[in-house]
Amino acid sequence: MNNLSFVWTAKTPLKTELCKPATRASLLFDHGMPMCLTLWRADGTGLKMFSQMHDVAERTEIGVLNFERTMAPLDFETFVDLPQTFRCEVAASKLVIRESGTSAESGVVLRVSDGEEVMVVAGAYPYSIAVLGVMSVPHIFEPEYNIDRYVRVPME
Repeated sequence: MNNLSFVWTAKTPLKTELCKPATRASLLFDHGMPMCLTLWRADGTGLKMFSQMHDVAERTEIGVLNFERTMAPLDFETFVDLPQTFRCEVAASKLVIRESGTSAESGVVLRVSDGEEVMVVAGAYPYSIAVLGVMSVPHIFEPEYNIDRYVRVPME
């Protein structure tokens, strides 16, 4: 089985970055579809998440999340404050999908002490993401596959 992992090039473990407290989130939309989500910390730094497509079989693609640190928002991002509980300890899990002989790390779930979650997974529209738990607008949560097909795995 082929394995497609999250794309993260920094030296610190991705889990460490995902579990940092966040105060705000911003979304970048294209044609009404979310293309990028950034979690913003109190120190002004952010963790950007977006999807990259990979061909795994004829006429079959799987989206894998990419992560980057960022220092400033892009133009035209939409901002929303996160619940106060995201300013404390955050637990991270990854969402893994299996398709056409390939296992892909396609999403993350960030959970806080009161049970609130933010879910980000590759979207149905190429290069889009599906976001749950940040804001409610049309087309914001349209995952690439039925959400029941993803396996939730604790981050290591």
